[in-house]
Amino acid sequence: MNQFDEIWLKIREEVILLRRDIHQWPEIAFEEHKSQEKIIELLKRHGVNNYETVAKTGVLATINGKSSGTQVAIRADIDALMVEENTGLSFESNRDGYMHACGHDGHTAIAMGVLLALLESKEEFDGKVKFIFQPAEERIGGARHFVEGGYVDDVSAILALHLWPSLPQGSIGIKDGAFMASNDYFQIDIKGKSTHGARPNEGIDSIYVGAKIVEELKTLVSREANPVKPAVISIGSFNGGNSYNIIPETVSIQGTVRSLDKGVREFLGRRIPEICKGIGMIYGADVEVNYIYQYPVTFNHSKVNDVISMEAQKILGSDKVVRLEEPLMISEDFSFFTEKIPGAMFLLGTYNEEKDCIYPLHHSKFKFDEEITIKNGVNIIYNSIINMLKK
Repeated sequence: MNQFDEIWLKIREEVILLRRDIHQWPEIAFEEHKSQEKIIELLKRHGVNNYETVAKTGVLATINGKSSGTQVAIRADIDALMVEENTGLSFESNRDGYMHACGHDGHTAIAMGVLLALLESKEEFDGKVKFIFQPAEERIGGARHFVEGGYVDDVSAILALHLWPSLPQGSIGIKDGAFMASNDYFQIDIKGKSTHGARPNEGIDSIYVGAKIVEELKTLVSREANPVKPAVISIGSFNGGNSYNIIPETVSIQGTVRSLDKGVREFLGRRIPEICKGIGMIYGADVEVNYIYQYPVTFNHSKVNDVISMEAQKILGSDKVVRLEEPLMISEDFSFFTEKIPGAMFLLGTYNEEKDCIYPLHHSKFKFDEEITIKNGVNIIYNSIINMLKK
């Protein structure tokens, strides 16, 4: 039995219980009060008093080694989703319409497992490790509070993982450079002039103006953005009118923009409002655009990835470390951290047909083999951190 296996036997029960407690009481952005309470309760039980609450429902805990040295951080998101759970787990959600469908309960348990493992081996490393239990990843970007509050100013590198049902259990996926896309939001409000459907000449057709805007936005990426730098503009909502024969006065359109390049992102952020307002002028409608830059591109630094890869190969096997060829067009607010300091997020595979762990993230039946998945996550991050602190 190796050193980590011995440590795991000591901490396993508490780590699994934390995951189940959080899973049974899922909470969404900045409402994670019980999750915060459970995290703090476990910290106190192990004599960790060097912690503080951040961003209302987040927790920042610090573990010190035997002497001063490098400072690294681990981030775990703790929020859930508004999804009705249908997994059949014995510890299924106790809240109707809420579920940990994105694996954040696993992320939290893994981070806590690393913390407890480091407590068991404090004499083996120098430096400091910060544990960021972060709220509001799914919707609002809770990471921003830790970055803007200066909580990682003294950190040399930061790690995170994400459970990933598209990869087999017992494997990981990593990629250097742009890893996940930026995520921006826009709302377009069009004000025309209402009229009867039989007399369109007496009004300004806000629906037609909206349709022209959607049409032009669909060509923006293919005709104006750099074709070798991927970007996506998607319309998710188009609302206007409530009668079949009345042209409405107003229409509201909402959408998202994803990109993998900062320059392309900024270009689209300027160009979308210009196009919308220009079309409004052509047809005599008033158009207002609310464009919000949300999450930047998640960028993985190669030196951090190299450490993760090396440790994962030792633990899982060299054939279980998958170098991803393409970035993901989904987004993550971990990007706020990697925009400021070197860091990396890797994907921890959870796909297991035998245990029915086959459903995608955000699905009502998403689940994972907690015993193997959590242990693998703790093992990889724990050993990566020990490696980084020694260097």
